[in-house]
Amino acid sequence: MEEKMMILLTEMNQEMKGLRRDLSSLKDETSSFRNDVNHRFIGMDTRLDGMDQRFDGIDQRFDGMDRRFNGMDRRFDDMDQRFDKVDAKLDGVGLQFEQTYESIMEDVDFVTTKVNKLEKEIFIIKSKNNI
Repeated sequence: MEEKMMILLTEMNQEMKGLRRDLSSLKDETSSFRNDVNHRFIGMDTRLDGMDQRFDGIDQRFDGMDRRFNGMDRRFDDMDQRFDKVDAKLDGVGLQFEQTYESIMEDVDFVTTKVNKLEKEIFIIKSKNNI
């Protein structure tokens, strides 16, 4: 019986050693897995930092474009104001021509009336002389 116990104890000892080896191997694998996961997270973190920097760059470019568009908008507003001034001046010039044309028409009417009166007087004078 002692022999059986010794055999059993020896087998148990060997199984315990095997379990220890398995546990040690599992511990090593777990540690290796943790290291891999940590490295991957560090890699992902680095990539995300890079993407963050790229988005910051893109954001700055959009800000620059916004400033340029605002500048262009101001220029167009200035041009609109200038065109409005030119339109007002052209309207004024048109009115001047209309007024000038009106005064010419009045002068022509005046001259026409005078010529008609003179022709009438000449006709009357010729008529008296012919009698």
